[in-house]
Amino acid sequence: MNELTLENLNSWFDHYSQGFLSGNPEINRNIQFKIDHTDRVRENIIAIAHSLDLSANNLRIAELIGLLHDVGRYEQFIKYGTYRDDISEDHAELGLKVLADNQLLNDLSDEEKNIVETAIRCHNKYSLPQELSTDSLMFCKLIRDADKLDIFKQIINEIESLSERSESSPEVIESILKGKGVSYSGVKSTIDLILMRMSWVLDINYGLTLRKIRDMKYLERMVDKLPKTEDIRNVYDYLNTYLERRRLGERVK
Repeated sequence: MNELTLENLNSWFDHYSQGFLSGNPEINRNIQFKIDHTDRVRENIIAIAHSLDLSANNLRIAELIGLLHDVGRYEQFIKYGTYRDDISEDHAELGLKVLADNQLLNDLSDEEKNIVETAIRCHNKYSLPQELSTDSLMFCKLIRDADKLDIFKQIINEIESLSERSESSPEVIESILKGKGVSYSGVKSTIDLILMRMSWVLDINYGLTLRKIRDMKYLERMVDKLPKTEDIRNVYDYLNTYLERRRLGERVK
């Protein structure tokens, strides 16, 4: 993929996403939220890709994936009035339909097209398929890291004033302490949701991402807003130890 193709796709995205803005302030707020998210994720994935000394072409592919990973979100919100996949439809699959309908990837090679589509399809899944090629696996990991970095930042803003006094579910605590993470289907409260997102550190792949999570104190800032229970302290200690050992390059079971 050459630079001109990437520039054209950036221009297409700007026009496409801006086209969902309207006279409705609530719609505009939500659409702009996703436009801004995409900008930050694109910056994140470029930074992580640079840290891996990828080739110029792979850097362009990474940037394109960051640009298009949430392209299904705009139609999703207009159609359903929500960004929740569980009560609307999978925004990654919806995004792939947008790409196909607009023939956006026609100028890419078959291999590049498959990599981009696979990364978009997998960026929001609980876990990655086992049968991915080496290149597809790398780009899937890149976008998942880049996306999580920005969502961590969003979470901090969302829970600055946590009002719901709910409890954590024993199943959520147990799953995290076993190093398995948590799926959305296991979330039963706001506390569970925050713990699930904290558990995303178990699915971080690259050193730069790990350093940013540590430097921004995302785990500390999230746990600080949660009830001071023994279970939650155990989860924090487990995740923080895992993060530090990964940062130091130790193998972690």
